[in-house]
Amino acid sequence: MSSSSLDTYRRAAVRLLKGMRSDDELRHASAMDRFARLAMRIPPQTFQLKHALAVIADEAGYPNWAALKQACDGPDFSEFFAAPGLKDSLNAWFTDHAEAAGHRAETDGVLLPYRQQMFVTSTAILPRLGFTTDDPDWRDIGYDFVRPADPAAHARIVAALTRRFLLTH
Repeated sequence: MSSSSLDTYRRAAVRLLKGMRSDDELRHASAMDRFARLAMRIPPQTFQLKHALAVIADEAGYPNWAALKQACDGPDFSEFFAAPGLKDSLNAWFTDHAEAAGHRAETDGVLLPYRQQMFVTSTAILPRLGFTTDDPDWRDIGYDFVRPADPAAHARIVAALTRRFLLTH
């Protein structure tokens, strides 16, 4: 991801906060629903930008804003994972991480990012990335590159991908 992606997320948080403060009932209700997902136990009238940033990070599949920011500062694998040579025939696309993770679990696939979306593809992509289908680091992250179960394993995968593809192309 890039700093422009981070700016996009930041603007989305500002819009969300404005929706929370809006007199438009529909816009306000939509914002309330999105804030409710985080089960924040503070009065709605006290929501601040930091709370909206937390909602946006959660919706993007990150545990908090700091993790999203760190991901944006790192290499952008979005276009890389969606490159024509790496796509399997049809992939399931998602905007919600929980839905994507559920589908990944059902299909024993791999959950990968693409801009502000995610897709689930088969583990057949892993050998094309230079890993075995039962690679211990991929297993440790739960085959979820967006919200990895093991940050250390994720860091090793990112380092390997960066060495193999981003620095050589």
